[in-house]
Amino acid sequence: MKNEFLANISHELRTPLTSVIGFSDILCTEMFGNLNEKQAEYVNHINLSGKQLLNIINDILDISKIETGTMELNYEKFSLSDALNYVFECVYLMACKKNIELKMMNEIKDNEIFADKVKFKQIMLNLLSNAIKFTPDSGKISVEAKQTDNEIQISVSDSGIGIPINMQTEIFNPFTQVDASNTRKYGGTGLGLAVVKKYVEMHEGTITVQSETGKGSTFTFTIPMKTIEI
Repeated sequence: MKNEFLANISHELRTPLTSVIGFSDILCTEMFGNLNEKQAEYVNHINLSGKQLLNIINDILDISKIETGTMELNYEKFSLSDALNYVFECVYLMACKKNIELKMMNEIKDNEIFADKVKFKQIMLNLLSNAIKFTPDSGKISVEAKQTDNEIQISVSDSGIGIPINMQTEIFNPFTQVDASNTRKYGGTGLGLAVVKKYVEMHEGTITVQSETGKGSTFTFTIPMKTIEI
């Protein structure tokens, strides 16, 4: 009943929210007249807030689909470099606002992998967005992709606030936050890592975290070679 409710309410929320985002997109282009500085600022806030809310709704919908067994993988052959570059472009401005250095090291010889491209990008977007959110200004974030005998392995490392040992398993549970207090500094629903874990496991892979409070975190996930087309 919970999953059915979440799925239904998510669909109902997405329809009006899509209109909010769409019309604010049009206003941002100034297609129907110039906006003054303050109007442009407010429309941009509406647009960004709408997209953030849509991401939250999509996460809730994804969790409900996964738990009810209605989520499926659509495997395809795609370029790992292209997928990683796309994700970097998506988070670039977010990182620039905090003067965070982004670095990528792709050591995989065969650049084409066989997986669900959309969900792979979502895994990377969630991990990188989290890394940026929890990394102080002027920090560093790196992505490393490499291949072993039977799997590909991708790590996202940051110089952020770190995760206490007692929370390093719990953070993969839905709606779990490292700081769950009403006065917490960092926003979010606590769904991002839960979605990441589910997507990785649907690919028959694993995800782990190594972290120390105040010294950053490294999230590493794998995709077995048997899901890579040879």
